[in-house]
Amino acid sequence: MADASDTSQVLPTAPPPPQEVKVRTLKSDLASIAASGGGLPRYENVKISRTEQQQKSASNPLMVIVVIVLLLIIFLIAGYFVYQLVLKK
Repeated sequence: MADASDTSQVLPTAPPPPQEVKVRTLKSDLASIAASGGGLPRYENVKISRTEQQQKSASNPLMVIVVIVLLLIIFLIAGYFVYQLVLKK
């Protein structure tokens, strides 16, 4: 059992906190931008057009047909193996 009168044991302590803590806020960021010569931000809606590559891939029905045919083949092969495993004795 520990003796309560034993005070020679020193417990470790946490290091002291830093001297200065800076907290950034949106208001302070805006003030900093304005002070450095930049203006306040202005919000505007921007419309982005699709690139040619995106338009080609979106409007290519041949690729859609190829994907559907491949999925159908995979489904048929999987169905055949399930039939062989489950229904055929």
